[in-house]
Amino acid sequence: MRILGFEATAHTFGASLVEGNPDHPFSSHTRVLSNVNAKYPAKPEGFIPRQLADHHVKHYARILKESFASAGMRPSDVDMVAYSYGPGLGHSLHIGFMAARSFSVVQHVPFLGVNHALAHVEVGRLFCKQDSPLAVYVSGGNTQLLSLEPRGSERRYAILGETLDIGLGNFLDLVGRHLRLSPPDAVGVLKAAPKGQLIPLPYAVKGMNVSFTGLLTTVKRLPSTTPPADICFSSQEVAFSMLCEAVEKSLVLSRKKEVLLVGGNARNKRLQEMVRLVGKEHRVKFGVPSFEFCGDNAGMIALTGLMQARHEYGKNRVPDQKVRVDQERVLW
Repeated sequence: MRILGFEATAHTFGASLVEGNPDHPFSSHTRVLSNVNAKYPAKPEGFIPRQLADHHVKHYARILKESFASAGMRPSDVDMVAYSYGPGLGHSLHIGFMAARSFSVVQHVPFLGVNHALAHVEVGRLFCKQDSPLAVYVSGGNTQLLSLEPRGSERRYAILGETLDIGLGNFLDLVGRHLRLSPPDAVGVLKAAPKGQLIPLPYAVKGMNVSFTGLLTTVKRLPSTTPPADICFSSQEVAFSMLCEAVEKSLVLSRKKEVLLVGGNARNKRLQEMVRLVGKEHRVKFGVPSFEFCGDNAGMIALTGLMQARHEYGKNRVPDQKVRVDQERVLW
């Protein structure tokens, strides 16, 4: 089966073509034929939903054409369409839905909705060859500790811990904007951090949940003479340490033998190092997808669509901004 996937939950619009057997989606024969994405650039004012939608519309035709060219395929070769139906920003989700629905109608193929958060985890399980991990999902809008658990004849992700306010990525983006870094986001913080030293910042872990807004407020109230590099280094170290404490508690509770770091912020080498050390301490296998499949991308949507295709799970779904990963069934 060949599946076309669309990603459009926030700042990225992408198209990907995947080939595989829905009965055995985790087989070595599953192939990503193309994975083309266009990201709206970070700006000091942040992401304005209408501008994101305009960006996605502008790049739609080019991205789709490049994806088919890279895969060496034609639209008539597609058997099914998958798109990210949520969670995300309404304006962006609507563009993804229209792209998938339009292609479905023109080519007379079914379409289904894929949970964006679920796709981050499932692509990690696929490439890291993990069956039932503790998934540490860290992105702009989400920070969650997920445990895949049996529920009768199926499995679902239980949320053991999560952010009580904003996601880890959002926190780091706001630090980058506050400091007017280049780029003004988490990437800017990542680049500046190695030159800094640790300064005192508040630490908020509540059970297996974390909170970043108090940390952000303190950062914004620091004296203007505080070196930006020190703020970046300390923001990362404290936020990552909070997360790692919650990860350790979750490993002890769940007794998982695998820990999987996924999401856009999983690209951060320092965070990878810290979570890997926690896993090593508890003799747990650590995994993280390649750089390409950590951030928002259409490949993970197409791959998860392949997993859902056998059961037609998610068929004809409409966008849902607030859907949670623990609402999804894992039938594969």
